[in-house]
Amino acid sequence: MDADAYFETCRARVEAALLAALPPEGRRPARLTEAIRYSVTTGGKRVRPMLCLAAAEAAGGIWSDAVPPAVAIELLHTYTLVHDDLPCMDNDLLRRGIPTVHAKFGEAMAVLCGDALQACAFGALTCGSAVNPARVTRWVCELAHAAGPGGVVGGQVEDVADAATPDPATVAFVHQHKTADLFRAALRMGAIGGNATEVQIEQLGRFGNHLGLAFQIVDDLLDAGSPDAADELSCLKIWSPAEARQEVEHHTAEAIKALTDLPGPTEPLRHMATRLATRVI
Repeated sequence: MDADAYFETCRARVEAALLAALPPEGRRPARLTEAIRYSVTTGGKRVRPMLCLAAAEAAGGIWSDAVPPAVAIELLHTYTLVHDDLPCMDNDLLRRGIPTVHAKFGEAMAVLCGDALQACAFGALTCGSAVNPARVTRWVCELAHAAGPGGVVGGQVEDVADAATPDPATVAFVHQHKTADLFRAALRMGAIGGNATEVQIEQLGRFGNHLGLAFQIVDDLLDAGSPDAADELSCLKIWSPAEARQEVEHHTAEAIKALTDLPGPTEPLRHMATRLATRVI
C-alpha cells in the first residue's frame, strides 16, 4: 500500500466533508460565518480526522462510516486553536503564517467563533441519512470527555498556570490532556464508526494516545528556537533534546505495538506514526 497516496485520499475526503459541514458563505451573521470559514479553511494538516478515517478501516470497517467523527474532531480541534491564540491565552497574532482569528476579526468574534465551532462539532456527529443512535451516543461521550475539564480544557488550564516553570507532572498532565486526549478520541471514534470490538477500540485508543504524546514532544522540539519558547510550557524545560527524542521513539514504538492483530489495514497508521516522529530525527 502507498501510505502517502492513502492519506492524500483521506485528506481530500476530509476537506470535502468539512466544507459541507460549514455554514454557507454569507449566512447571517455574515461576520461570524466568515470567521468560522476562515478558521477552518486556512490550512491545517488534518492529521486527527485522517487518523479517524484510517482507524475505521483498521478495525475492518469502511471509512465513510467515520466521516461524522472525523469532521467533529477537526472542528473541535480548530476551536481549541482559536481560543488558544486569544490575548488571554497565548496571545498569538499568526498561525500557519497568517493572522489568527482574533487578529483578523477581533477578540470578541474569536471567542464567539470558537464557541460556534464547538457546537458545530457536536452537531456534525448527528448528521447523515442513516444515523445510528447508539453509535452517536458513544461518539458524543468520547468527544465530550476529550474536550472538557478532564481533557483539553483541563490541560489548557494547567498550561496557562504553569507554563513558565513546569515540573515533570505538569508537563505530563498538559501533554496528555491538551494534545493526546484528542488523538485518542479520534482513533476511538473512528474505531467505533468501523464497528470495532471493545478490544479493538482500546487498541486503537492506545495507538492514538501514544501517537499524541509523541506528536506533542516533537512540536516542543520544533518550537525550541522560536522567540516565544521561553514563555511556553515545553518538555525541554525538564528534558534535554536527546531525552525528548528518546521519549518520541518510545511512544512511537508503543503506538505501533498497539496495532497488532487488527483485522483491517494498519500500514497507513504505522506509516503516519513513523512520519510524525521523524519530523525531528
